[in-house]
Amino acid sequence: MKQKLIYFLLGILFVVHVQAQSARKVSGIVSAADGTPLAGVSIRVENTKEATQTGRDGQYSIHVAASEKLIFSFIGYQVRHIDLKGRSSLDIVLLKEESVLDEVVVSAGGILRTPREQGYATTQVTGENLTQGKSPTIAGGLQGKVPGLQINQISSGVNPNYRLVLRGNRSLLGDNTALIVLDNAVVSSDLLNNINPADVENVQVLNGAAGAAAYGAEGSNGVLIITTKKGQAGRTAINLSNTFTLEEISFFPKLQDKFGAGSTSGAQVYNPEENQQYGPAFDGSTVAIGNPLENGEQQYGIYSPRKDRFDFWNVGRNNQTDLSISSGNDKSSQYIAGQYLIGRGTTPGDKYNRISFRLNGTRAFYPNLTLDYSASYVENFYDITSATSSIYTQLTQTPANIPLLSYKDYVNNPFATPDGWYNPWYLNPYWTADNYRSKTKNSYLTAKIELKYRPTTWLEFTYRPSISNRWYDSKSVSPKQTYSSYSVNTIGRTNLAGGVSDTEYNSARINHDLQIGIKKDVNDFSFNFNLTGTAISRRYKSVAVSASGLEIPGLYNVSNRIGEAGASESNILARTFAVWGDLLVGYKDYLFLHATGRNDWTSVLSKANRSYFYPSVDLSFIPTDAFKQLKDNSIVNYWKLRGGLSRTGYVNVDPYSLVPTFSSVTGYSSGTFFSQGSRIISSNLKPEITTGVEFGTDFRLWDNRIDANITYYHTGTTGQAIPAGIAISSGYSQFYVNTGKVTNEGIETALHITPIRSRDFQLTVGGNYTHNKNILQNLYPGLDRISINGSSVIYAQKGYELNQIIVSDYARDEQGRVIVDVNTGYPSVASESKILGNTTPRHRLGLDLSLRWKDFSFSTLFEYRGGYKFAAIDLGSTLDFGGSSARSAYYNREQFVFPNSSYLDATSGQYVANDHITVSDGGAGFWTSGTYNRGVYSNYVISGNYWKWREASLSYRLPQHIISRLKGVKAASVSIQGRNLLLFAPKSNEYTDPDYSANDNNAIGVSTTGQTPPTRYFGATLSLTF
Repeated sequence: MKQKLIYFLLGILFVVHVQAQSARKVSGIVSAADGTPLAGVSIRVENTKEATQTGRDGQYSIHVAASEKLIFSFIGYQVRHIDLKGRSSLDIVLLKEESVLDEVVVSAGGILRTPREQGYATTQVTGENLTQGKSPTIAGGLQGKVPGLQINQISSGVNPNYRLVLRGNRSLLGDNTALIVLDNAVVSSDLLNNINPADVENVQVLNGAAGAAAYGAEGSNGVLIITTKKGQAGRTAINLSNTFTLEEISFFPKLQDKFGAGSTSGAQVYNPEENQQYGPAFDGSTVAIGNPLENGEQQYGIYSPRKDRFDFWNVGRNNQTDLSISSGNDKSSQYIAGQYLIGRGTTPGDKYNRISFRLNGTRAFYPNLTLDYSASYVENFYDITSATSSIYTQLTQTPANIPLLSYKDYVNNPFATPDGWYNPWYLNPYWTADNYRSKTKNSYLTAKIELKYRPTTWLEFTYRPSISNRWYDSKSVSPKQTYSSYSVNTIGRTNLAGGVSDTEYNSARINHDLQIGIKKDVNDFSFNFNLTGTAISRRYKSVAVSASGLEIPGLYNVSNRIGEAGASESNILARTFAVWGDLLVGYKDYLFLHATGRNDWTSVLSKANRSYFYPSVDLSFIPTDAFKQLKDNSIVNYWKLRGGLSRTGYVNVDPYSLVPTFSSVTGYSSGTFFSQGSRIISSNLKPEITTGVEFGTDFRLWDNRIDANITYYHTGTTGQAIPAGIAISSGYSQFYVNTGKVTNEGIETALHITPIRSRDFQLTVGGNYTHNKNILQNLYPGLDRISINGSSVIYAQKGYELNQIIVSDYARDEQGRVIVDVNTGYPSVASESKILGNTTPRHRLGLDLSLRWKDFSFSTLFEYRGGYKFAAIDLGSTLDFGGSSARSAYYNREQFVFPNSSYLDATSGQYVANDHITVSDGGAGFWTSGTYNRGVYSNYVISGNYWKWREASLSYRLPQHIISRLKGVKAASVSIQGRNLLLFAPKSNEYTDPDYSANDNNAIGVSTTGQTPPTRYFGATLSLTF
């Protein structure tokens, strides 16, 4: 017995010894996909009580047996179960949880909502997704990623502007752009180009009228709610990154390279001083260029085509440095960020600098009293040419044989000076770029504080004042140029008087919100009610002075003038007061009824109409939570049905529009006079009213591997504020009234599929699609057509989609053939303008792919737009006038039969196909003609359809075993990226990228020489986290 006891005790000791040998310490670092260490991650041994958490630097250690598993979990991230397999060192990457059903997001008015509670269409773009292509602007980062959102680049060059519209135009002449809300403060849309995307946590897009109650009429066009980053509790992180980007011309008009200088109709005669290119074909001979200089020196060159017109444009460069510091604890958090950007444009001499600072923070003074604050200051500086249109024209009006690049040094090259320039009608584009300049400084200040007091668990008071301020200071100059007597008398040049103008303005918006929130659960019901009072003040003041003639060349001061100075001043003040309520009633967390109501009082309208009310209601139902048969379903993880009704108001008049106004007229020796405005607005003018309905569904399938949604919407906007005819005897030419109706109907959908998802590899493919159709149902009695924002090209036509191109066209027979003159062969022109198509894409499709393999990540985005046209009238007409267009050389400058034409047969009296009657002159006589070609604007109306490789990015995150060797560095990554990489457009588009619009108003779809050519971008980024 004693011997057995000894054996038993020895056995126990052996087992304890073995267990002691097998239990060991496992350590490592837990980080996010971007390499940022995660603090506070819970780590526990499966089926035991052994557990720990990661520290501030993401490091952990825990004792565990060799055969056991570790479970890593963290809020907002996917849980990971790891089999140790004997390892003692284990670094873990946690991926963000794709199922965000209960994630709290900022909705309209700063009210926190979960996606399950929202009965309307929303799209959230994370900061990571926004910055994949490293666009320096938020608008550029959103292109092609949001269903229902159309983004057009309005200008080109450094820091281009964008126009953002959700669900198409509703107002004929009013502002249709989406409202921008930054950290619960409404800001001007131009600030969107100056917010650092690296500071953005996410962008919440409210596609419909869901933001109207919180933001009033401004929110009726949809809202982009931008939430910037805040400090994280438990750790301090310093992020430093640098992005260097190259920019190059991606689309230049297709030019002919067969013929040189000449302008003689009916013959190809070389003219050495001519800019028009209707001369002889290039033959490689030596020819004179321009007129002799005053000393008799003559310039000669080889009569062969060169690429100088394309090589004139520089390779642009952007160098962007971002620094942010975030920290926090259980009582407060701070986020401080700065950015410095140096930009050089594709136009020689163009420069752009931007510097920005941001401070975000929170502070809990007591458990029931908290403060949320944010402030940002941005300064940007432009030094750009003010003569883009002139430069573009000068380039295209330069024959291909001209050695343009040799004229860059116009100081030392006598043939590059204004006196020595080969052409008497245009200037050296290098000289133009250097001497016609505009220097602008913009300063933006935005600030918001949000004070919350919660006396009880169900009652909360919020006071939220905010300010958005802009200061603008600009100086534009044009040179005084006095030519030599030889240039004036012999060559025929005209002296330039020169000029200078200074403009300053300040715009300020101040908001005050006082909100009472009640949140209470009663049995199976939840109630959340918010009542808010809002006061908005908008101020604007501008002062401008100018001189149209300079006394001393190069002294750009208004005091240095010939004659009287021009001056103007404008002062505007407008106020809006509002009360709005927001009620959300939930039942068992699967059925939610949401209702809003808002009443505005605006100073812009008359007393009788300045008060107006608009409500909305929506419903959200989650069948997967309501029915037990669908709960924990392996196929359908989440399913939401939603729908809503809304009514919104929009004030489409400027301040002081309801009273007669007068404009000053200066320049007369006897003093200043005032002229009465040409329009009068009905004192009974009311807001435009939009009623809308939308319904849709969201669902996720197969372990959230399929994520999709679809929305149908229909809106009708009545009481459009438009000008109607009025008797001239009244003293006015326009009378603004409420009339007309516009309807919008469309579908928005998004689909993403993750077929592969594992620890080391994940692939997600998907996209979004939008179909929109807006129709002008009716106008004022007797009025069927109205110009959009004064355009002579873009109109609204009763019974048609908005933004119709209505321009001159050829006369055609019943078969659509162009009718030509039987004697001259020239086409005839229709007596009335023709409707040729709309400029709003009917179809928009974005296709994206993201791939992660270990520490590598790749993402790309393609976009399609179709079902629309654009007008390149100014650009195309200019090219034809100069003879540089490719189309002007299609028939080798010989007589040709006008394509698809017919003529009236005298014998039969019928139109017959033309196969032998040629135009009298296939050269300058036809192509420069305002009657037969350039004045027929349908020649320059082109299909806007295109596919674009919008974005691509490849990044590499350095693994922890390398990071651990870098003292102080917690994470590091490098990436290369490109934007606007390729454009696939129809062959008929020989002019420009249809994305680019010359207008920033509703009359989009017109391209001109006032825009620099479209560009593509290539860049690289280095990011470090300390």
